[in-house]
Amino acid sequence: MDSHDAADLVNPLHPSVVGLVDPTYAEIYTQYQAPKLRADQVPYEEYIKDPQKYTFPTHEVASTSPEVASNEIYPVTVWSPPGKIQVQVYVPTPDAIASGGLKNDDGLPTLVNFHGGGFVLGGLKDDEVLCRQLCQRVGCIVVNVDYRTAPDYPHPTPVLDSWEALQWVFKWAEKYNIDPWRVAVSGLSAGGCIAAVLSILARDKPTRPLVLQLLMVPLVDARFVPPSVSWGPNPYHSYVRLEHAPMLPLVRLSWFYNLWLGTDEGREEKVKDFRASPILAESHANLAPASIRCAGVDPLVAEGIAYYDKLKAAGTQSKIKVYKGQGHTLPHWDGANPASKVFVEDCIGDLKGAFSEKKIEAWDDGELGDTMKLLSE
Repeated sequence: MDSHDAADLVNPLHPSVVGLVDPTYAEIYTQYQAPKLRADQVPYEEYIKDPQKYTFPTHEVASTSPEVASNEIYPVTVWSPPGKIQVQVYVPTPDAIASGGLKNDDGLPTLVNFHGGGFVLGGLKDDEVLCRQLCQRVGCIVVNVDYRTAPDYPHPTPVLDSWEALQWVFKWAEKYNIDPWRVAVSGLSAGGCIAAVLSILARDKPTRPLVLQLLMVPLVDARFVPPSVSWGPNPYHSYVRLEHAPMLPLVRLSWFYNLWLGTDEGREEKVKDFRASPILAESHANLAPASIRCAGVDPLVAEGIAYYDKLKAAGTQSKIKVYKGQGHTLPHWDGANPASKVFVEDCIGDLKGAFSEKKIEAWDDGELGDTMKLLSE
């Protein structure tokens, strides 16, 4: 990778996290993000004039994108407000299906995925490489959902769109060779919030049970990110200790949340809605088994740990892993970052186990205690 003179860096690693970030992650960040402004550092109206100018070039550090048998896009009717969204259905090749060994008389297991982007950014392209890898390496169908985003479609539209997409999967399961008894949900960041909420809705509404909720660097509690970075009481030490984390500093979270939840008096009620803060659901019992995968240098890591504790206390099968030294974008950098490769392999293992009806055992990777110690310092 090319080196950059410190004078060229508009967003260098902050001194408060330099000693925490893995060297490879730091190198990638300094090469591709440090020299440019982020979307949250300009007005939203300026960002939408030229999104690529403020977008991290993920293609530079993602792995190769495997071929699949098909990846058709289909429209889905949604109702809040009325309109249409798109889903992209990735189908594995015959060799991948044979290798995975998961096909049965009901069809193939299916993962329904929701992209990240703070409920403001993102679309079908964001998780394409990851979706293709999971599709081919697991031997399952992957349905990637392009829900509508803020500010045009603020809370709760993104999660309501996503619920309609999940119902579409069940409705058309036979047509698309989907086994309706083996459906999992996943999401990165905001998408992880959506996956957690849908797991709660799937328990409470008349639908088939889900077999896994794969929550990748999720946000699960919207109450404590301030409209501007001014501190009030909050239970999440990572907001303070990791305020200047690479890729997702707290000021960026504030920018997302202001567009998603608004800044008026109605925000206080919105953040208490479990559809924005799934940690506030009345019950976390009898949910789909959960795998929570957090980055160690991410303001959201304490939320992820708290959600794991909440699920475990309620008796829901769950496990957690914190990837030490990694930032929020860990899942997308597997072409250049060894820890990201491990992350993808871990997700593949989660899905193979869930689709094979293996029980998720509660465990952590031994670094959970180290993370908690760091956040309390």
